[in-house]
Amino acid sequence: MKQDNLIKNLKENEYILIKSKDDLTFEHNKNTPLYKMTGFSGTAGEAIIDTTGKIILFVDPRYHQQADSETRGRNVDVIKLDMGTNLILALKKTLPKGSTLYVPSKSTKYAIFNLFQKTLTKINIAPYDTEDEPETKAAVEEVSLDICGVSYNKKIDKLKRVVKGQNIFVSSLEDVSYLLNLRSYDIANTSVVKAKMLILNDKSIIFTDSKIPKLRNIEVQPFNKMKSIFTKIDEPVLIDKNTISLNDFNLIKTPKFMLSNPAAKMASTKNKAEINHYKEAFKKLDSALYAFREKIKPGLSEFELKELFEEELIKKGAKCTSFKTILAIGENSSSIHYSNYDKNKILKEGDIILLDCGGYYEGGYATDITRVFFCKGKMSDKVKEIYTAVLKAQLNCYFTDFEMTGELDFCARKILKKYEKQEFLFPHSLGHGVGIPVHQAPPTLTLNPKYNKKLKNNMVFTIEPGLYKMGTTKTDYFGSEFGIRLENTVYFNNGKKITLSKFPYEEDLIDKNKLTKKEQNWLQIWQDMAKDEQGNTLGEK
Repeated sequence: MKQDNLIKNLKENEYILIKSKDDLTFEHNKNTPLYKMTGFSGTAGEAIIDTTGKIILFVDPRYHQQADSETRGRNVDVIKLDMGTNLILALKKTLPKGSTLYVPSKSTKYAIFNLFQKTLTKINIAPYDTEDEPETKAAVEEVSLDICGVSYNKKIDKLKRVVKGQNIFVSSLEDVSYLLNLRSYDIANTSVVKAKMLILNDKSIIFTDSKIPKLRNIEVQPFNKMKSIFTKIDEPVLIDKNTISLNDFNLIKTPKFMLSNPAAKMASTKNKAEINHYKEAFKKLDSALYAFREKIKPGLSEFELKELFEEELIKKGAKCTSFKTILAIGENSSSIHYSNYDKNKILKEGDIILLDCGGYYEGGYATDITRVFFCKGKMSDKVKEIYTAVLKAQLNCYFTDFEMTGELDFCARKILKKYEKQEFLFPHSLGHGVGIPVHQAPPTLTLNPKYNKKLKNNMVFTIEPGLYKMGTTKTDYFGSEFGIRLENTVYFNNGKKITLSKFPYEEDLIDKNKLTKKEQNWLQIWQDMAKDEQGNTLGEK
C-alpha cells in the first residue's frame, strides 16, 4: 500500500514512519514527505504519524533548535535525542506495546529494519511500499583519468579480486559513482549518479534510468528490470546490509552479508591524482572565501550573504555547492545546521557570521570548511573566549600526532568540556570522512568505540570542533546564544595530518593570552601558511 492510502486507512495504535528520502535520494528537499508534513528541512530526522494526524519528529542534537523553529505552529511534537539515544531506542519509549509501525521499504536500510525487529520486540513491524521518485533525466559526466587516477575497469577488476570472484551488488549511489568514475550535478548538493550495480563473474550490469556514457563491458538496464534479473540468479550475491534497502534486499534470492564494504574501503583512501585534485579544489574554495570576506558589511541580510558567498563559489570554479550552505548571523549560529537564511536578519557591527560551506569542482569530490567571520565593531569578550577555546581544540587536534580516530575526538572534547558549566556544548562528533559525498565513512571521528579505527594514508577527513549555547531567548547573543565552529579538511600521510583547507583564522576573535606558547606558535605557522598560499596580508580586507 502506498503512503497516502496507508495514512487514510490507519487504525488506532497504528503508526507510519515518515522519512525524508528514499534510497535514490541523497539530499533532503522540499518534495520529501517529512518536509511537507512537518516543515523540518534538516538533513537528518524521522517522524511518526498516527490516525489522528499527530506527528512526532525525532531529531539528534544538531537539529534541536532548528526543529523547534521550523515546526512551530504545526501539529508536531519534537523529541530531542541526545548523543546516546538513537531513533530505535526513542521509538521503544514512545510507541505503546502491541502497536504496529509501518516502515517504508525503499527508504529503510535492511540493517535498520533488522534492528527494528530485534529491538522493538513488543511492536509489530510491517514494511510498506512508497511511490517512486520521478526520474529527473539528469546529465551524467565522466571524470577524467588525470583527476580520478584509476579507470573504472581497473576499479571493477580490483573489486572482483577483493571478493574473490563472487557476485556482488553495489547498492550505494556514491560507491557506484566512484567505481564508474561518473558524476551528475543536476540535483542540488550532490554529485552522485542515480545508479546501482550488479557485478557478476562474466559481466557487470548498471541499473539506472539516467542516460550514461557508453562504458566498455558494462550492460545498462532500467531500474524496473532489477526484479526480473535477480530472479534468474540462484547463486549467492554479496551485499552491504548497511547500504541496501529492504526493498532491494527482498529482490535477491540468496543474499550474503559482507563484514565490510570493499567499495567504500577503496574509495576512502585517495590516490595521488585525487589528492592533487583536492589541493586545487580547496585553493578555489579558499579563494571564494577571501572574495566573500571582502563583501561583508553591515546592512546585509543572512539571505543576501548566502547568495554573495555562493556567487563567489561559482565564480571561482565550482560546479555547485557540495551541501546546503550553512550561514548564520549572531544567535542563529547556535543552531548547528542552520540554513533558513532569514531575509529579516540583518548584519550589524559587532555581529559574527558562521559559514559552513563547500563546492563540487570538475572531479565531483566534495569540499568542506567552516569559518566564523566578524563584522567590525564592538567585540564581545564572551565570543572571543569561545572562539579561542574552539581554536585551541582545532590547533591541538591538527598539530598533535594521533593515529586513532577516537584519540582525535577525545583531544578536542577534553579541551572543550569545561565550557559545559557555561552551557556551551560540543554535541557532535569531531569529524567525518570526505569523498564524493561530503560525509563519507570511513573514517568517523567520534568517541564511539565502534568507529575507533586507525587512520590510513590518504584518508581525507574533517576536523571540526565547536561550542554552541542553545538557549531560549532571541535577544543580544553576546549574553545568550551563539555558536562557534572551526572546520578544516585534511588528509593523513605517514602519521601526519596535512591540511587541504588553508584559510586563516579571524585575528580579531582570538585572545592569544588564552593560548599556550606552543599553541601561539602553531597559530603563527597556520596564519603564515595561509598568507603564503593566498599572497594576501592577513587581517586586511
